Amino acid sequence: MNDLLRSLLDGLRAALLRAPRGHALQAGAGLFVALVLTYLASSLVIDALDAARPWRFEADGVVTVLGDCLLTYIAGWLLARFAQRRALATGIASTLLAATVAAAALVHWPLRHLAGLLQAHDHGLLALLLALVGQFWWFFVLLVIAHWLMPQRFGRSLLASLVCFAVSGAAWWWLPSTALVDTALPAHRAELSDAATAADDADPQEPEPAAPVRADFDAEQAIYAQGPLLDAELARLAPRTPGRTNLYVVAFAGDGSEDVFRNEVDYARRLFEQRFDAAGHVVVLVNNPATVTTQPLASWTSLHRALQAIARVMDPAQDIVLVYLTSHGAPEHELLVDLDPLPLAQLAPADLSDAFKTTPAMRWKVVIVNACYSGGFIDALRDDSTLVMTSARSDRTSFGCGADADITYFGKALLVEAFNHTTLPSAAFELARASVEARENAEPDADGTVEHSEPQIATTPSIEAKLARWSAALPARPAVPFTPIAAPAAD
Repeated sequence: MNDLLRSLLDGLRAALLRAPRGHALQAGAGLFVALVLTYLASSLVIDALDAARPWRFEADGVVTVLGDCLLTYIAGWLLARFAQRRALATGIASTLLAATVAAAALVHWPLRHLAGLLQAHDHGLLALLLALVGQFWWFFVLLVIAHWLMPQRFGRSLLASLVCFAVSGAAWWWLPSTALVDTALPAHRAELSDAATAADDADPQEPEPAAPVRADFDAEQAIYAQGPLLDAELARLAPRTPGRTNLYVVAFAGDGSEDVFRNEVDYARRLFEQRFDAAGHVVVLVNNPATVTTQPLASWTSLHRALQAIARVMDPAQDIVLVYLTSHGAPEHELLVDLDPLPLAQLAPADLSDAFKTTPAMRWKVVIVNACYSGGFIDALRDDSTLVMTSARSDRTSFGCGADADITYFGKALLVEAFNHTTLPSAAFELARASVEARENAEPDADGTVEHSEPQIATTPSIEAKLARWSAALPARPAVPFTPIAAPAAD
């Protein structure tokens, strides 16, 4: 125990860029194993602090930690070779692993949270600089330890540090990694209240949602089938195309009582595959009785797993993720997720934000929420590298759903009309907003008044520049005609 504590103190010194005292140099494999267990325990605590409750243990996270320990051992062996002290390889590796434990808790974790806080307050450049400091801190730790082992040979120390950093640090820029603890379910599971539903129904322009109908399928079989269905959908994700920015899309149809939402996500798949070069990069999640045995459900869990799978195949620093969600919304800013009789949790803004917490973290995002009161999602999602569109203001309904509709007003204006005219999302939004306003003006209330839905957009110069470069590089493609996969109910 004393050897472990002294080694951790040495690791702390190195993590703070001070030369260690050498307590672990003569230690054997037993100390390295003890440090591996310490690293597992500290990672478990850090990941639990990062994840919203309820927690779920991820076995793949153990592989990530053990993989990091293996790469650290290799770096220690390489450093011993550079220093011509091969007999001390295990001791040097133990010193590096102790520094890894200390740096993860006292450097990388605080810097990551501070960068996230800066980004949330529109300080994107400072957040990027802080993230770079966090990524390269390990190199300076290695340089301190290498210089301590070779005090008279700075050039050799620098070369050794670069090689060891490539093995134990930079390798994680492309290796897949998983946290030990993740969120098991959405943080906000409240059902849509009767009052919220009544407020939605009371608007004379908003079509009344269809009454829940118990679908003709076995709920238990449907639940058990979801794992294989989602796995199959995610297995169809194609590798990214090198040499350009790739677009990945998740289309989410929340309410299973109306075919209008299924129509939109089906069209979204065809639109982005055929016109935006996203073939093989689109995941569709849909709640509908007709698809319960053929397509994965739209739920928080499915959404999170889809985004996690995309994060692992994309280039998270270069590629773009577009998420399109369509359903009913409530004044409390919850998206209706429903397929009676399945017990599905509703989707709140914080839940959607949690779903984007992937490993590795994806940078460039476009989020489109098509639902009543969807403007309430903006604050939870906006940052310097995310564009958020909503079909309505936070206190307004949107229109066009219902059993007799084949696509919503906003869905038609944005997907069918605007995105077939331009590939730049912000330009498409402006076209869609004008189209929706004109359509609403043409359908006033009985007293002649019109309450507009007022679609909203939140964007930044950073994401706009990224999207402009991506849009300009897209080849010309013909318009994709809209044909509903499910016809509206007959009168």
